[in-house]
Amino acid sequence: MKKYLCVAKLMASAWTLGVMAQAPALAQEANYPNRPIRLVVSQQAGGSSDTVARLWAEHAGKALNASVVVENKPGAGGIIAVQQVLAQPADGYTLMFGGVSQMVLNKFVYKPLPYDAEKDFTGVGMLTTVPFVLVANPETGFKSLDDLVKYAKAHPDKLNFASAGLGNSTQLAVELLQKKLGISMVHVPFKGEPDGVMATMGGQTQVMAPVVGTALPHIKSGKVVPLVVLAPKRLAELPDVPAANELGVKDFDYMGWSGIVTKAGTPVAIINKLNEATKAFHNSPVVQEKLKTMMVIPMAGPASQVMEVTKRDTAVWGPTLNTLNLSGK
Repeated sequence: MKKYLCVAKLMASAWTLGVMAQAPALAQEANYPNRPIRLVVSQQAGGSSDTVARLWAEHAGKALNASVVVENKPGAGGIIAVQQVLAQPADGYTLMFGGVSQMVLNKFVYKPLPYDAEKDFTGVGMLTTVPFVLVANPETGFKSLDDLVKYAKAHPDKLNFASAGLGNSTQLAVELLQKKLGISMVHVPFKGEPDGVMATMGGQTQVMAPVVGTALPHIKSGKVVPLVVLAPKRLAELPDVPAANELGVKDFDYMGWSGIVTKAGTPVAIINKLNEATKAFHNSPVVQEKLKTMMVIPMAGPASQVMEVTKRDTAVWGPTLNTLNLSGK
């Protein structure tokens, strides 16, 4: 009998110790946040990504009744920012403004990549997606995507397409389109998106897929012709230009997405609080109006959506991206 009483006491003690060990963590989650939150951004201050990040910091911070401090850590395609976040505890006090580049494309551009987005991060919430538009020089005579496809199939590698640089999303958008459409054009990388657009307007290249915000003034002036938008649906600014999925070209709905992520292992209760606070960003009329002027589309969803989209895009685009030797190795 004494033996069983001793065992019972040991079990009770173990249970008590277990509860006591959990108590600080539970208290931390219940009191979250009780100090400033860092939001690391891999782009320079003043750009569109930085603007969206600061809008989230302002509105989510108010919802959390906490200060969210934005820290810009540009360089190395976002790897510097990633390493800053992963070096911190998984406690919800260090977040990252993560986009398709850091979460998907870097895997194919930087080899070896010093992190694994699918294993090292967990999602907090989706924020936006930036639509791209495939445009052509007017002298090509192309008025539609079908015009481009017919010419490119009859004249393989006779068309040049511009991009903002090797591995940039403006290259990958066209590379993926080529794969889907069964055509082949020659890639000509430039130092930035404006240079690529100027080359296409000038005829050095015939095609490009810049973001809509960059291309729209030149479309309105007639210096480039829009063929298709890479967005979930037609855009109010370009009502006569079809979205890719209308033409049966899939997987281009959310090429330029962005969201908030944090280190894997962050408690679910904290993730839920952060995702709930993200609704303040999406529900704000001020944010909606600002995104509209930036030609950026809001993209709301549960915390899990960030990693779901990361895995989806990696699987869908991976086979094509692996053939491009983007790392140069």
